[in-house]
Amino acid sequence: MPARLCILGCHNFAREVAAACVAEGWTDVLTADFPAHCGHPPVSWDELRALLPEDCTQVVVMGRACLGKLADPPAGFPPLRLLPQKQCFHLVAAAELVDEAIVNGGYLITPGWLADWRGRVVDMGFTLPQAGDFFKDFARELVLFDTGVDADAGKHLADLAQTVKLPARRVAVGLDHTRMLLARVVLEWRFDEAQRSLLEQARRHARELADHVAAVDLLARLARSQDETGAIAAIEELFRMLFAPAVWHYLRVERGQTISDSDIPADLMTALTELQSPYAWTPSGRGFLLRITRDAQVLGLVAADALAFPEYRERYLNQALSMLGVCALAIENARTRKRLVEAEKMASLGFMVAGVAHEINTPLGVGLAAASTLQEQSHRLAHRFAERAMTQSDLQRYLDTAQAEAGLIRVNLERIGGLVDAFRQVAVEGKQPAKSRFRIKACIEEIMASLGGKLDPERFAVVVSCEDALEIESYPADWNSIFGNLVGNSIRHGFKGRERGRIEITILRRDGLLVVDYADDGAGLGREVQAHIFDPFFSTDLQQGMGLGMHLVYNLITHRLNGGIVCDSLPGRGAHFHIEIPL
Repeated sequence: MPARLCILGCHNFAREVAAACVAEGWTDVLTADFPAHCGHPPVSWDELRALLPEDCTQVVVMGRACLGKLADPPAGFPPLRLLPQKQCFHLVAAAELVDEAIVNGGYLITPGWLADWRGRVVDMGFTLPQAGDFFKDFARELVLFDTGVDADAGKHLADLAQTVKLPARRVAVGLDHTRMLLARVVLEWRFDEAQRSLLEQARRHARELADHVAAVDLLARLARSQDETGAIAAIEELFRMLFAPAVWHYLRVERGQTISDSDIPADLMTALTELQSPYAWTPSGRGFLLRITRDAQVLGLVAADALAFPEYRERYLNQALSMLGVCALAIENARTRKRLVEAEKMASLGFMVAGVAHEINTPLGVGLAAASTLQEQSHRLAHRFAERAMTQSDLQRYLDTAQAEAGLIRVNLERIGGLVDAFRQVAVEGKQPAKSRFRIKACIEEIMASLGGKLDPERFAVVVSCEDALEIESYPADWNSIFGNLVGNSIRHGFKGRERGRIEITILRRDGLLVVDYADDGAGLGREVQAHIFDPFFSTDLQQGMGLGMHLVYNLITHRLNGGIVCDSLPGRGAHFHIEIPL
């Protein structure tokens, strides 16, 4: 039965309570009212019980003098909460407003009381002509706290004022105060109900848990099995403990093929391989055969023979059949885990190879471009030499070009050799590269120089704002990869289809951190691209890369250097990366 709250209150305020509940849309809150005796006599438990709906699960009683004689509720009464008020009118208006009206000599009235004011006067023991003298003894004015529940309240107030010959005023309070008061009551009740429900659920769960402890203990080792051999050993131990078979055999089935890890007698082997139903009796009749399946796929066959108490074989069989699902799940999980481990090894190997290829790709590309340029210039000089048209200036230009391109080839081959050696140390020897002190600005300038023609100074301007003497102790190869990938992305993606581009790199030391701001004025990045910029194999142009560069940058900064990197960019406004590394 759903929980339902019943709010009981004085008849004078019943309309406000009911209207507030309707306004809040509380379908699980009921209202009822008791007569407005104002404590003469006080309300009794019998009166309240008669007002309760049958489906009420908790009761809230609100009032003042009318609650004076209520002590502990009688047996069988629903859970109760008494909410006595300092003044009854605090149910519809703020305490300051009510107290002020009383101090000023006001006789306070609600629309509910006013609707039958003649009957109320008679209930007080007065005739209408006598009422004026009575009211004038203790009141200087009539004050209606108008909650808006009775459209005729103003007319009734005027009639009463004319009868008792007192001035009257109307204070529009609406239902806001009542709604807030009741909202707190209802929220507290719902919170109590939620706590009670959670407690009951916990108790029920504890009972169920206790019922299953014995069975779980028997299957604990099976659940902890990490491989199929361990799972089969746990199944054997479980069967031997429960059924005490003198003969136990397990025949593994994988992809429809049976695989035996022990010598199985010919009669049992025949019976197992011919088993088509979930179970059968052994040829001796003193045990049973079982087929372990998962999703109609046979995983294994079990023979438990020569039971210590064969007279209980049917009971043992039923127990064994009830455990087959768990046995099958353990075997399937073990096989799945094995496949996942193998797949993870292959994925790790593939990712490492892809990472090596990505890191080597840039220096290899620069070296190949330099070699191609050198080859082309050599061919051109040889052609002019053969035609006897070579001049001294041609030779000088060739020598200058050859020196520059050979330098690029050497630098990038050394970089490739360093990368290969670093990967070999990590992958084979498990060593981390050694830290060294170096000047970060000089490191960046070396990286820019190693890019050769890819970073044509006539097209792409790189501005580095950094103190020349700023030194850090870190991994130079990591910074080569970080700035190489950032610059490479700007050239390949940010400046794609453009003749000009500008890169600004600002580096400074602040509060024990090395702060790096990298920005270009390229095409920029959209919000969706920014959300995946550091994901592996994510690229906006697969023809220009594998999508590993920024993932490697992120891993180097966050894992190797224990720092952080964030991307801030807008389409058409360039890319901006903010990096902070603890020194």
